This record gives sequence, structure tokens and C-alpha cells, in this order.
Amino acid sequence: MKKDLPSLILIRHGETQWNVAGRLQGRKDTPLTTNGVRQALAVGLRLAERIAEEDKNLTFWVSPLGRARQTASILADTWSIPFDRFAEAAALAERSYGAWEGLAHDEIERDLVDQYEAHSADPFDYSMPGGESRTALAARLEAWIDTLDRGRRHVVVTHSGCLRALRGIYTAASRDEILAYREPQTASFLLTAGRETMLDVPLNILRALGCDGAGRTVWI
Repeated sequence: MKKDLPSLILIRHGETQWNVAGRLQGRKDTPLTTNGVRQALAVGLRLAERIAEEDKNLTFWVSPLGRARQTASILADTWSIPFDRFAEAAALAERSYGAWEGLAHDEIERDLVDQYEAHSADPFDYSMPGGESRTALAARLEAWIDTLDRGRRHVVVTHSGCLRALRGIYTAASRDEILAYREPQTASFLLTAGRETMLDVPLNILRALGCDGAGRTVWI
């Protein structure tokens, strides 16, 4: 693990239509649900004081995919900052799932048996047809981290696959630990070299905004 990693505030996008349907999104995109909009507001409120206090030392980044940009737009409004402070970073796009995109877990397991079993046997280095392995995903994120200003904290709006890879990079987690990661959509993370802190949203904020719980997690 590198010791000079820049500090990150890591945020997952809100719930989408395919999250509700249980379908892999990857590079394909579906918009936030009403609940997803409420989740983004909840995360924004949870982090508002920290963002205001550190504003002058913050750099903002967002995946180029629509669901992350929609989340970042809601956050920007909540924090009273211009949306154009969020710079797009191609490296923050979700892991590509290739031929699996748009399919549910049980459909992949039933209809793409050989691919499913190959992925289960080698979950880090296997890439489904047209897709990307976890190892390749981590490599592109590590290359992006190397470009960041170490003197600033970086607010990052991205996806579950990227979020788990970044958590693993920062904490030097084992492969088994990374595979066991499960995080709700309303959880954000403060990452520094060797340490992560989950910044979950208090129940009273979730209830006040009418959120349907802390949010869904995904299996891959």
C-alpha cells in the first residue's frame, strides 16, 4: 500500500431503476428513482457541514455516467456549489460487465453457466465477454489516484464497483475482504492511507426525507 495516498470522500450514486430491478448496469445507464433522489439529498445533508468547513481545500470529481452525474448535481445543489466544480474522470466509470449488462444475477447463473462459473472460480482476474476484470478496474483507479494533488481532499461520486476497489486500495484489504464488501447507497466513506471511515446517514435524516431505508447493495 502506498503511504502518500490523497484523502478521499467517496460517494456512491443513488438508487436507480436497474438497482430496483436487480440488473447489472456497468457502462449502461438508468436514471435515479425518486428514492434515489432522496438518498442523494440525504448524503448531501450528512456531509454538508464537512463540505462547508473544508470547501477551499476540496476538489470534486464525478464518473461520466448519467446516474453519477445526476447524484453529483443533487449534491452540488445541496452544498450550494456550482455543478461545474465537478470534473468528469473517465477512470471513475463503473466496471464494464460486457455481455452481462442488463441481466439479473439469476439470469447470468442460469443462462451463462460457463461464464458464471469461470467468474466464481477467479473473481479478480476473470473478465466476462466484452467486460473488465476486478484487477483491471483496480489498475485504472490506481493510475488515476497517481494524478491527484496530495495537498487537497477529493470528493468522488462514483459506483459500487469503483467504491469497493478504492476501499481495497486504501486499506490494503485482502481479496476475500473486498469480495465481502456490502455498502448501502446512503453510505459514504472517508479514505486515507491505511484507514477508512464510513459516514452513514442518521436515521432521522432518512426518515425526514422519506427514504426507503439506507439503500440497496449489489452482489458484484
